Amino acid sequence: MPRLFLLRHAKSPPAVSGQKDFDRPLTARGREAAPAVGRHMADEGYVPDLVLCSPSARTRETLDGVKPFLPERVAVDLVRDLYEASVGAMLKVIATHADRSENLLVVGHNPSIHRLASTLPGEGDPALMKRLSAKFPTASLAVIEFSGAWSDLGPGDGRLISFVTPADLGGPDGD
Repeated sequence: MPRLFLLRHAKSPPAVSGQKDFDRPLTARGREAAPAVGRHMADEGYVPDLVLCSPSARTRETLDGVKPFLPERVAVDLVRDLYEASVGAMLKVIATHADRSENLLVVGHNPSIHRLASTLPGEGDPALMKRLSAKFPTASLAVIEFSGAWSDLGPGDGRLISFVTPADLGGPDGD
């Protein structure tokens, strides 16, 4: 049964004058939250065999914080189409890249990650689904299971298994 782990990048500051959004790094809080999420993933058995990551600085730094808790040889693809992606574009990236994967981690940005995480589950704990649909803070992780192939993925096809925020893991509230 395929599992999708959707991770929003950890906290990053607003762009400074002359800095591109793509180049924004993590804050100290973000560098602290990413390993906490990685530890949680390992503790819960949320172990990807493939990672698709936006190539922006903050998503790559988030992945760097999570990576010590992932299998040593996990495949990582930096996918430009995940940056400023629509839900349709994200589904296309997943369908194109994930065929060799059973457990897929996607590291991306809001609003894309939030929209995708809110769209895919058709079932799951109602309180958890309501909480997920309300807000997807930085460094939050949604876990969604599916019964079909990645190429058939669409709205309502999944079951929300878990949704955690940094605050759930003992860290600060995300935004």
